Amino acid sequence: MRTALSALITSYLLLAGTTVQAGPQATRQPDDLDTRIHAYLLAHPEVLTEMQQALAAKQAAERDAQTRATLAANHDALVADAGDAVLGNPKGDVTIVEFFDDECPYCKMMAPTLEAVVKADPGVRVVLKELAVLGPGSEIAARYALAARQQSKYLALHAALMADKTPEHQLTEARVKEIAAGVGLDTARLERDSQSADIVVRLQRTRALAQTIGIRGTPGLVIGDTVHSGAMTPDALVKAIAAARAAKTP
Repeated sequence: MRTALSALITSYLLLAGTTVQAGPQATRQPDDLDTRIHAYLLAHPEVLTEMQQALAAKQAAERDAQTRATLAANHDALVADAGDAVLGNPKGDVTIVEFFDDECPYCKMMAPTLEAVVKADPGVRVVLKELAVLGPGSEIAARYALAARQQSKYLALHAALMADKTPEHQLTEARVKEIAAGVGLDTARLERDSQSADIVVRLQRTRALAQTIGIRGTPGLVIGDTVHSGAMTPDALVKAIAAARAAKTP
């Protein structure tokens, strides 16, 4: 089937080439071949499906290659930024980079899964990146969370914000302060520190990085050379970690 179609197309191209080379006086067109190819495709429409599948596979491979190249170009910003907090083993052999929003319900669903994974797998390292994209409440929470590093309580406030059940888009500064006080933070100092220009720049840089590597929402996870969008089930996360680990094995 493919050989027959290939022969038809080859004949078409050869004839078309001959016609072009014949100069302006040539008038013959490959109408017969047009008709035969058209008839062949009508008789064998599965060829079109095969073509679509081949195109989809080619495009997917190209996207994967582009993603790998982009992640490699941004490797240090993703996994080696000293300003990012880390869960699990700081020297783990597999790094998960999580872009999250403190108001995102799916990020809150993902938090226990990540905690369970770092407890079960001592080789996993999770880099936390505040991607405040859901509105003013997200921005406030992210600024306060980053400011909590000055009091060595980022992870405590992060865990409390992930556990908080305030509805999406309703997280206020007063509520963030209340949560912060609950984990022992000096909220007056926290408020002052949250106004730091460095924090504003960090949040802008994280948004730019997320856009560069193709993350459009939260949670977004980078595991090995793959970008995952949305919350992952425990099984899917474990499989992704295993794949990243296997890819590093010579």
